[in-house]
This record gives sequence, C-alpha cells and structure tokens, in this order.
Amino acid sequence: MAAAALGSSSGSASPAVAELCQNTPETFLEASKLLLTYADNILRNPNDEKYRSIRIGNTAFSTRLLPVRGAVECLFEMGFEEGETHLIFPKKASVEQLQKIRDLIAIERSSRLDGSNKSHKVELPQQPAASIQLPTTQSSNPNGLTQRAGNSEGQSANPPSAPMIPRSGTTGLYGYC
Repeated sequence: MAAAALGSSSGSASPAVAELCQNTPETFLEASKLLLTYADNILRNPNDEKYRSIRIGNTAFSTRLLPVRGAVECLFEMGFEEGETHLIFPKKASVEQLQKIRDLIAIERSSRLDGSNKSHKVELPQQPAASIQLPTTQSSNPNGLTQRAGNSEGQSANPPSAPMIPRSGTTGLYGYC
C-alpha cells in the first residue's frame, strides 16, 4: 500500500526517482544502495569534503550508477553539481532536498526488499475468496462434495499453497513504481 502511494507521489515529487524505478529490480536495488550510501555519508558528515565529492572515474560510480537509468539524475535532484572530474555537493546545496530524495529512494528500496513476502500475503486472502465463490457453481457431485473447476483428481488441498511457490514471473510485481 505504501509502495503504491510512493509510486504516485514519486512520479510528481521526483522525476529522477520515478525514472530510477523503471530499471529491473536487481539494477534498482544495486543502484539505490549506492545512492543511499552517498546521501547518508553527507547527512552523517555534512562538513566532510570527502563525502561531498564523487569522482566520475570512480569504479563504483562508473559501473553501478552511470549506466543506470535515472541514477545520475537522482544525484542532481539531491543537489549534486557536475564538475570537470567530479560530481560535487556544494556547501550551498539544500540538505533538506538531499534528505527528501534519499527518503523517496529508501522507501521504494525497502518496499521492494519486502515485496516478495508482501506479494504472497496479498495473494493468500484472494484464494479463499475464489474458493468460496467456486463451490456454489459446481456442487453437482452426488456425494455432496464440492469440487473446483479443473480439479477432478482430488487435489483440493494444493491450490491454496500454490501462491507460495516462487514463479519466474514474480518480478513483474515490482513494476508498480
């Protein structure tokens, strides 16, 4: 629920975070971790110059952020400015803006890390609802037992546990951002 709210709010509050969210889940998680590290270092050490500067040639930056859609834009929205060889978070930059973008990324990251558990919890309540509706239309068994559609082999105990089995298509659940 918070993720859906973030998805709509981040689109208007931060175009860069919305863009970052369009990456694959793995790419998003890796890039967001580094973005949060940069932001947290500045927030913890606001007067330490070494945290206010990111060398563009830095391996972590050039391989984990530079090629990622929306990642560098997030740094600019945080307040970083481009120099010749570095991105600089200037003294005049708003720490509040940095915190705002950092929090949007952190909330989305947290919801994605918790997403697989939440998605299964959401699916489970839907199963009993479907089971309640189906027997009313298929109570033609002469013994008075109800059967679900396509369940002529007596496997009525298995379908409620089916959502717990990870499927290759579950990564599509993360596209709500």
